[in-house]
Amino acid sequence: MLFVVAGVLAVVPDRLLRQCAPWRSEILAGVWGGLGLLALVGAVCRLEGGVSWFPVFGMDGPALPMLVLLAFTGGLMGTGQRGLACALTGLAFLALSPLVFGLLAGTALVLLADRGRQGVCLPFAVIPACIPADSPLSPPALCLMVLLLGWAVSSQKGPEAVLPAGIGLFLLGRLLAEVGVLPPVQQGLLIVSGGTVALWGAVQAVRSPAASGILAGVASAGYGGLVVMLTLALAASVKGGELFRTATLLATGAPFLALLAALWLARQEGGLFSPGSAVAQARGARGALGASLLLLSAVPPLGGFSVFWCLLSAGEVAAAHTHPAQALCLLLVLAAAACIMALGTVGLLRVGFAAFVRQKPASGRSVKQSAGPVGEAPSLSSVLLLPAWICVGCAALVTVLPGGWLALVDHLFAGNTPRDFSWKILAHVQFAGSDLSLTPVYALLALGVCGAGAAGLGRVFKVFPLRPAILGAAVWRDGAPYVATSEQEEVAAEPSSVPMPAVWSALGMLLGADGQTPSSWPVVEKTGAGARYLQAVLFRTVAWCEAQGMVLILLFLGAGLLLGLFAAK
Repeated sequence: MLFVVAGVLAVVPDRLLRQCAPWRSEILAGVWGGLGLLALVGAVCRLEGGVSWFPVFGMDGPALPMLVLLAFTGGLMGTGQRGLACALTGLAFLALSPLVFGLLAGTALVLLADRGRQGVCLPFAVIPACIPADSPLSPPALCLMVLLLGWAVSSQKGPEAVLPAGIGLFLLGRLLAEVGVLPPVQQGLLIVSGGTVALWGAVQAVRSPAASGILAGVASAGYGGLVVMLTLALAASVKGGELFRTATLLATGAPFLALLAALWLARQEGGLFSPGSAVAQARGARGALGASLLLLSAVPPLGGFSVFWCLLSAGEVAAAHTHPAQALCLLLVLAAAACIMALGTVGLLRVGFAAFVRQKPASGRSVKQSAGPVGEAPSLSSVLLLPAWICVGCAALVTVLPGGWLALVDHLFAGNTPRDFSWKILAHVQFAGSDLSLTPVYALLALGVCGAGAAGLGRVFKVFPLRPAILGAAVWRDGAPYVATSEQEEVAAEPSSVPMPAVWSALGMLLGADGQTPSSWPVVEKTGAGARYLQAVLFRTVAWCEAQGMVLILLFLGAGLLLGLFAAK
C-alpha cells in the first residue's frame, strides 16, 4: 500500500494536492523512509509469506534486502515518471508470479527509457522471467537481459541509473538459484556478456564529457562486474563460490550507497563540469562528494577495497583447487576485472579533479563577481544536501560494520552457508571453512595511529613533507609590484630562525655532526652509494631475465618435474 501511495504522489498534479503541493518531496521522502524501515525490520526478522486477502504479492528471501536498497533510490528520485518507475519496481520485487513481475518491471523500464529505440528494446529484458529456468532459451535470454539493462544503466543521468541494475541482479539471482550449476558454455556466455557491459561502462567513464555520464559509466561497469561475480558464485563448480558471493553482497552495500550520493550531487545545478557549479562551490556538497568518491574507490579499507579484496581472495582459492585450464580462465577474468576497476578509478579522478581543482571555491572579490548583482556565492540548500549525507553516512556505517550488512542481505542471493546476526562478526568479513578475514576497523585505527605518529614526529623534529604556505599579495594589490614591509620580512624569516632544542644540539656536538646536514654524513653517503649499486644490479638482472624468459620457463618446468618425481608419494 505504501508503494501505491508513493507511485500516486509521484505523478498526481499539483492542483489536486492544493496546499500539500509544496511539501510533496518531503512527504515522498517520508514514505520511502517508512518503506525502508519496514523492509529493514522484515529482513532482520527473516519475514516471509504471502498476503491472504490478495495473493499476488508476498515476501521471500531476496525481496526484503532489495527493498532496503530500493528505499534509498526512491527517496532520491523524487517525482514524475522516475518516481513512478521506482514504485513499480518495488511492487515487482514483491510479485509472486513471474508474469506480474515481468509486467511491472517492463513498465518501469519503459518509464526510464528515453524516446526512441530504448522504449522498444528494454521491455525484452524481462523475457527471462517468463521462460522456465531449465529451458534452452534461458541462457541467451539472460545474456540479452544483461546487455539491454547495461545499456539502460549507462544512458541514465541521476540516481535512477541504479534501478535497471537492481532489476537485473534480482532476476538473475533468482534464476541462477533455480538452475544451480550452469554448463560451461552457458556460464561463459554470461561472463562474456557481463564483461562486455563492464568494459562498455568503463570506457564511458573515461570518455564522457559530463560528470553524470561518468558516474553512469561507473554504475554500468559495476553492474557488469556484479553479473560476472554472481555467475561465478552461483553457477561455478569450483571452490570459492562463497567468496564470490560475499564480494557480490559487499558490492551492494557501501559502493551502491556512495554511488547514489555521487549521482545525486552530479545532477544538481547543471552538473559538476558547468562553470560556477553550486556543488563545486558549496562546502557541504564538496565534502559529501569527496566522501562518496573515496568510498567508491579502492582505497583501503573502504567499501571498494573490501570488494576487491574478496574478489582476489576468491580467485586465489578457486584457482588453487581447480583444473589448470579453468584456473587460467579465472586468472584472466580477475586481470580483466582489475583493469576495469582501474578505468573506473580514472573516471572517479576526473570527477574529483573537476570538482576540487578546476572549480575552487570563490573568495573575496571573485565571490561578488560570480554572484552577480545580489552578491551571494552559489550555494545549495541543506535540504538538498541531506539525502547525499544520509547515503554517505550509511555507506560509512556499512564499511565499518560489514558483518552486519552481510547478515542483513544474506538472502539476497542463494548460498550454502547462511549468516546470522552476532556481535562477534559485525565488524568482520569472514568466510565459512576458511581462515581469511578482513576487519576494516583495525585498518582504520592503524592508519589513524600512523598519521598521528607521523604528525607528532614532524612536530618534534620540525620536519614536514610539505613546505609551509607563503601568503601572496592581497587582492587589491593584483597587478602592482610587491614590496615587503619589515613586519612581513620578520614573519617570512621566522620559520628558518627557530632555534633547535638544546638536547638535540648537545647530541649533535657529541656525535660530531654539529652544523652539518644529513646529506653530508658519511653513513648517508655510503648508504646511498650502496643503494645505487644494488639498483644497478637489480636492473641488469631484470633485463637479463626479460631477454631469457623462455629459457627460464623451461628450466623451472624441468626443475618442477624432477621435484615431482622425487617428492611424490
